[in-house]
Amino acid sequence: MGCVFTNRADDPRIHRSGVGEAAARAWLPLAHEVGRGAVRRLTGRDGSPRRPSFTEWDTEPSFDHATWVIGEKPGTLLASAPMRLLGTSGSANPATAWRIEYVTTDARGRTITATGAFLRSRRPWRGGPRPVVAFAPSTQGVAKHCDPSYSCSVGMSVSLDGPLDIVASYELPALTMLLAAGAHVVLTDYPRDPDFGWQLYCDHPSGGRALLDAVRAARPLGLPEDTPVGMWGFSQGGAAVGMALERADYAPDVRTRAAVVGAPPSRLNEVLTHLDGSLVTGVLSYAVAGLLVISPEIRAEILASLSREGMDHVLADTTTCAVSSVFTSGWRGTSRWTRSGVPLGELLDDLPHVAAEFDRRELGTAAPSVPVLLWGSRHDDVVPARQVRELRDAWRGQGAELTWLEDRTPRLPGRTGANHFGPYYRRLPGNVGWLIDQLRR
Repeated sequence: MGCVFTNRADDPRIHRSGVGEAAARAWLPLAHEVGRGAVRRLTGRDGSPRRPSFTEWDTEPSFDHATWVIGEKPGTLLASAPMRLLGTSGSANPATAWRIEYVTTDARGRTITATGAFLRSRRPWRGGPRPVVAFAPSTQGVAKHCDPSYSCSVGMSVSLDGPLDIVASYELPALTMLLAAGAHVVLTDYPRDPDFGWQLYCDHPSGGRALLDAVRAARPLGLPEDTPVGMWGFSQGGAAVGMALERADYAPDVRTRAAVVGAPPSRLNEVLTHLDGSLVTGVLSYAVAGLLVISPEIRAEILASLSREGMDHVLADTTTCAVSSVFTSGWRGTSRWTRSGVPLGELLDDLPHVAAEFDRRELGTAAPSVPVLLWGSRHDDVVPARQVRELRDAWRGQGAELTWLEDRTPRLPGRTGANHFGPYYRRLPGNVGWLIDQLRR
């Protein structure tokens, strides 16, 4: 085992899998369907889509609420329903899709439900058994209507009923490109706390478990148990994939072959300080909401430290999707969110129970046992490049088979997140190509 270092966007090892054709088949119909839907909603011909309630189902629990589950095995499929997946209705990139609800366990061993989707490619696959890619989404917002299993049926929608709310399924290009290459995809919406309904945001151990259990849950829908598995994750999703790789013994029946891990927030406390005052300050609200549901001790520490203004921001940001948070919290520092006037990221790191929780979420304690493409961005304005490099060194030092890429996009002004998300799309074709190559071996 070893580590391959490269910084070139056109590295020949990364472009070998017909990704040009896959991109065309994926993105042309996707752009058409997303654009048509957005125009129809903006011109009033279609209303804003609503998240389905599934109240007519006999199967319980429903998709409406996360639920405690007793006596069910992790990975058990509880419910499924056909769903629309944008970009796959025509002959260029045909696929069928199901929204799923299944059993998982969180990092504290509690058995709960999670939702997600199983996307079945109808494109041909070249080379060995057809794989499935376990897809851990990046941050799209922690409100239920932001869940990727819903938003990828919508594409983009703007709601003016109440607070401005923008649904933007910005990872559809990655999902549809994997399908166009002939791979199936299963994704998780991440688990939610049943008592509060909030997503366990950036709870990497829980997210990694939910991703592995989503693969198991797809089996009753026709996914063979011996299907080779690839993993894909960027940002929040990158950390969930990283944790799934480090703790693969949670699901030894999931046969992972390779993984792409992009810009993982391996030390969440540093990320929260790094992005304070940026356009994506709202991420701090997601982190706070996710911490509040972990334990009574953490909840007491945070609630004693937040100001009324801080709590108002948390509640506002957690009821709308990620793009909307730029209007409520963008370019605002968080010193007024705390009673002491200390910026929120710094304050959280000084709270003993919160700091211990951050430590439990840190990546780098074990090496992945499969080939990994780990990448980061030199001027990332959301996840500091230094911590991604340190994760590279930690995994390499423990013998991981690692390919490292560092994007060199110049620093862009304004702390807008462009140096975080821009490289994701720039690297997308090559990174998909790398993963598909690994899965064809």
